[in-house]
Amino acid sequence: MAHSDRQSERRAAEPATTARRLYRFLTRPRVVAAVYILVLCAGFLLETRAHRNLLYLLGVPLFLLLSAGFDWRWLRDSLIAQLTLAYLGYFLLSALWSDGPSWSDWADLLRLSFLVLLFLATTLQLGVRDPAFPGHLFLSYALTAGLSLVAAFGAAAVGLLPFGAAAVGVLPFGPRFTGFGLASHPIIGATLYGVALLLSAFVLLPRAKTWYARLVWLAVIVLCAAFMLVSGSRGPLIALAAALVVGFAIAGRRAAVLVLALAVGGIAIGALFDFYPIVILYERAESGHFEIWQQVLAAIAERPWFGYGSLVEIYFDGGYGPTRSPHNLPLANQLYGGLPATILLAGLLLAATLQGWRSARAGAPVCLVLLVFGLVASLFDTRSLVQSLGREWIAVWLPIALLAAQEVQARAAPLSSPADGPRA
Repeated sequence: MAHSDRQSERRAAEPATTARRLYRFLTRPRVVAAVYILVLCAGFLLETRAHRNLLYLLGVPLFLLLSAGFDWRWLRDSLIAQLTLAYLGYFLLSALWSDGPSWSDWADLLRLSFLVLLFLATTLQLGVRDPAFPGHLFLSYALTAGLSLVAAFGAAAVGLLPFGAAAVGVLPFGPRFTGFGLASHPIIGATLYGVALLLSAFVLLPRAKTWYARLVWLAVIVLCAAFMLVSGSRGPLIALAAALVVGFAIAGRRAAVLVLALAVGGIAIGALFDFYPIVILYERAESGHFEIWQQVLAAIAERPWFGYGSLVEIYFDGGYGPTRSPHNLPLANQLYGGLPATILLAGLLLAATLQGWRSARAGAPVCLVLLVFGLVASLFDTRSLVQSLGREWIAVWLPIALLAAQEVQARAAPLSSPADGPRA
């Protein structure tokens, strides 16, 4: 009888043991990091709906499991994380004085705020617990970008993808070349590939130890530069120029000359396609941005202190019809949240920039370079850092989260030498 009871207890304990083993496996930093990298890189291949389904079905459940082990002391050690929480909290609070928001508007704002917090918490955890995580992420991201561009340009070369003058009236963006997945929108695509170019230039190429590895990253730089030109997206091109200036000021002279030559070469290659991209860059000069900004400034002057609330629906007359987007992050931030939102965002970006500068002095300039790229790009085609997010995940929130992780690591090892600084 006693033997039978012990067998019953053993059988009951087996499912619990299996569940614990599965939980421990799924919450390993390397497993979550693999899923995280998969979700980010899938943006080069999957359209918006498929990519969002991948995030909800695979990414969010694992990120939530990992969040159960979040060390709240990290918030004490990271000013960036503290300011991020304050900024997101105030942005949610500002919805209370919005005019006429619907329940669906509230639900969407809460959903996006939750996803931003989950994304930042996951990036922070992975960056602190796994020092190799940024390197794996950068390698996978740049390699996926390069392969997707080989496929896109190859499809255009054999006539499977309309390009240049042949695309007028066929593709939704006319002669502006687009890629696959999220990059099927030229502005988003130019931003995503701009990040890949910077990662290749300031992380992967300097670390390459063999000649064929160097050739791979040199090719990625050229392909990304060519795509950014033929996409006809001027904002990301201006952002790339600003980021390269910052990177060149920090990196060695030889690396600066090499990357500059490659970027110019990529742009020259892109210009060979009927010279159409060069034409549309100045043909699109009247895009309506200045008119939109004037209307936004007039609206801000009417309610400067606390803004209109994050759920307000204000439309502006642009060059291509009415639009909700102020097309400028600082103006949008002031429009929705007023002076407190501007102060909080300025504090957050200042803290991130200072940490990026410290990391650059320790030999890891890439996060500062990425932050400059994302912020300059956000001066042209951004609604906010919480609403209607697209490229902002990669261009702005990713470097901020990685810098917060570096901040925590620096507080945990205050006596480390500069040579032991952040690896990415």
